[in-house]
Amino acid sequence: MKPLIQAKHLCKSYGTLKVLQNLDFELFESEFVAITGASGSGKSTLMHVLAGLDQADSGQLFFDGTAYPTHGSALDQFRNQQLGLVFQFHHLMPELTAFENILLPALIAGRTASEVEPFARELAERLDLADRLKHRPDALSGGEQQRVAIARALINRPKVVLADEPSGNLDRTRSEELYALLADARTTWNVSVVVVTHSDWLAARADRRLHLQDGAWT
Repeated sequence: MKPLIQAKHLCKSYGTLKVLQNLDFELFESEFVAITGASGSGKSTLMHVLAGLDQADSGQLFFDGTAYPTHGSALDQFRNQQLGLVFQFHHLMPELTAFENILLPALIAGRTASEVEPFARELAERLDLADRLKHRPDALSGGEQQRVAIARALINRPKVVLADEPSGNLDRTRSEELYALLADARTTWNVSVVVVTHSDWLAARADRRLHLQDGAWT
């Protein structure tokens, strides 16, 4: 089976600090992979490289057998259409409501609000945000902001969701709902999921669990 994402020999350093060391990674269609490891092990750097937000010093990245675009509008379009991103900092637009934040990637992709609103409301309902959609981020709790970011990541029904500690600000009940939503996305829309997590509970429910230490798999 051909991997959906394939990384070969990724190396990344910041000065003399080697963060990724000749790292290989494969993600297959409809797969759920959890990446664990101590703080500073390279998890977030790997996610930023896989998301095209940062470039490795060396190595190769392929998506569905084709090399990643490396810069400019091609990379922006690729990330918008193929990847859903959820990182530790929510990066919500402060001047937009929760609902507008959820819709934003779809509007950037050229879709109309009326076309995507039903799905946006479905996601909001699943994430218990239905009564918070008119609020701006500063009126939302940290957990609510994270759930908005998750809905935003799914709005374009991407092939891959990359999530860095998505349950970090959620309690156990909300974490279980998050896992259920990501599992539903995988089965319903054929989404592959990569989650960086410190949660043993969440990692245990993945198809594969990988452990990163000092920029290498252990």
